[in-house]
Amino acid sequence: MGILNLFGRDKNVATNCQQDEIATILEEEIKDFFPKTGVWYNCCFKRPEGVASINMPCHLRDNLWMSRLLRKYLINKKGLNIPQQTIKNFIDSSESFAELRHNYELEIVNWQINWIMNGGEHWLMPNGHDEISFKFSQDVDKIVRGGVVKTLKAIGMNEQVIEEGLETNNSWRVVCMSRGFRNKFEPVRHLGKNAEPADDSHRKNWMAAREYMYYQEHKNSVDKYGTPTPAMKMTQEEYTKLSVVLKAQNAKRKALLENWQKSTESTRKNDTGVTTQKDGDTLSK
Repeated sequence: MGILNLFGRDKNVATNCQQDEIATILEEEIKDFFPKTGVWYNCCFKRPEGVASINMPCHLRDNLWMSRLLRKYLINKKGLNIPQQTIKNFIDSSESFAELRHNYELEIVNWQINWIMNGGEHWLMPNGHDEISFKFSQDVDKIVRGGVVKTLKAIGMNEQVIEEGLETNNSWRVVCMSRGFRNKFEPVRHLGKNAEPADDSHRKNWMAAREYMYYQEHKNSVDKYGTPTPAMKMTQEEYTKLSVVLKAQNAKRKALLENWQKSTESTRKNDTGVTTQKDGDTLSK
């Protein structure tokens, strides 16, 4: 073996050792790189290019931008000056970095769900909905889910990780469906007596039908990231039978609410100085 070949081989070995050492350093330092919570700020809607941690949620899948941020972090926080290209090569290939980034993305999805559920502002409503429908319609589950997807896609989040977050952290679903049932069948009167609660059987059947229809729309995500409920796994025949029962229960409840509404309106008229006579005529007091 010639001396030039020997030198060349030794040089490569030295380079490889250096790269391995840097990779080891980076594997350790990235453990504290990602935020511990998923909170993000409205500036991300504009996807600013400035290399700052506050802009991280809208650049998570941009390895070049992330390498710039990680280099800045290492210099400012750790006093480590590693070439950006070396850092990018590490990000491109590191399973640990990919896992930590993925976990942080799921934290963002979970934070967004909780933000909407707890009355947070400045999120994007799905098309066809507004604040009124969010507060009073039966479609609360559709609005929350659609709002999470639309909002996080708008800041550049990966759509598949949004779907994963929605199905792995799916406790929001029952809460929203229950609220939708109450909006439709148990409206609240702020003054006076509320309508009597709906039957448990009606509530149970409505929720089962809602879960079934949810599964029809989001089957791929539920199967991939979540766990289908028994109601979701109903056969078409079972769902058809349930629909017949539910239609009758809906009609019965609707009639009760209409009578309740008439009673409410009558009470309101009395409260404003108008009394209702047996023959239907109204007279001022």
